[in-house]
Amino acid sequence: MKRIAVILPVLIAMACGPGEVESERRVRVRVQQMEPSTISSEVYANTRLEGSQEALIFASIPGTVEEVLVAEGDTIDAGSRLVKMDTDQQVNAGTSAALASVSAARANADNARSNYERMQTLFEAGALSAQELDGMNVALQSAEAQLNQAYAGYTQARTTRDNAWIVAPFSGRVGRVWARAGNMSGSNPLLSITGSGGVVARVLLPESDIFSLEVGQPAYVTVSAINQQSIPGVVTAVSPTVDPVSGQVSAEVHFDDPENLLRPGLSGRVSIVTESITEAIVLPISVLRRTRNGYQVAVVVNGKADLREVSTGLISQGDVQITSGVDFGDMIIILGQNSVIQDGSVEVVN
Repeated sequence: MKRIAVILPVLIAMACGPGEVESERRVRVRVQQMEPSTISSEVYANTRLEGSQEALIFASIPGTVEEVLVAEGDTIDAGSRLVKMDTDQQVNAGTSAALASVSAARANADNARSNYERMQTLFEAGALSAQELDGMNVALQSAEAQLNQAYAGYTQARTTRDNAWIVAPFSGRVGRVWARAGNMSGSNPLLSITGSGGVVARVLLPESDIFSLEVGQPAYVTVSAINQQSIPGVVTAVSPTVDPVSGQVSAEVHFDDPENLLRPGLSGRVSIVTESITEAIVLPISVLRRTRNGYQVAVVVNGKADLREVSTGLISQGDVQITSGVDFGDMIIILGQNSVIQDGSVEVVN
């Protein structure tokens, strides 16, 4: 009797047929209704930010630092005095010598002009030959040339003396200050300043991106120092050629940063949006089922699973654009899609 009881359920199941047994199986799935979305293609590069205006300030002539008038972080205007250099006696002596040369050259030119005018009167009276007058004219031109040269020397000497004051070439903020009172200025910079026009990122990208990069494309930089916050920017320059040394394409991205969150020297990751499609059907790549011919997705229709072949477009950050096979409003199975079969019963759960 026990043996008959075990075999009987099996015979009943076989009599029902495989289709009827399978129809009773309902797969629990989670779905997502397709709505218009946006997907973008992006390229990435690590970078170190720079000021859009940056300058290292050097002393124009060797000398001793007499006074440092600014500190790191100070806000400055164009023309502000930054450092005072000690103008040594040699510079002052050079200015005095140049002024003396101007005086001597002026007197010589005045004397040559008077001589020429006197000789010209004698020439008109017939008491002087044309050759002699030409000689006086040459002497006058030489004296005037020497005067102009003396003026140039004096201007240069004054400029050298005035360079005792190191001034800001543009408005911004003081960065590093290396100058110290009493130190000699040499080949090292005195200080650095950064302009207030935002920051830039100069990045190198694979040569495969050369035809997708354009000036004006939107971009953003993500910086770990400000809690992975992303700051928007725009591509301002793209090299038309591939660098022969690195084999990469250089581009420049400018960030206005109105909230003044970015700082020159910070490291970040720049993303450039090379293409963006709106009103698109977008799904996570993990939702797709791979087949011999490509991909398919599972759609719920009247409580049944409908497996559809789909075509794909842009792929970005784990998402993929579906270009054909599904429509807006379709209920796509996003969890449990690998457990369903065509026309199999499904149970939609939250």
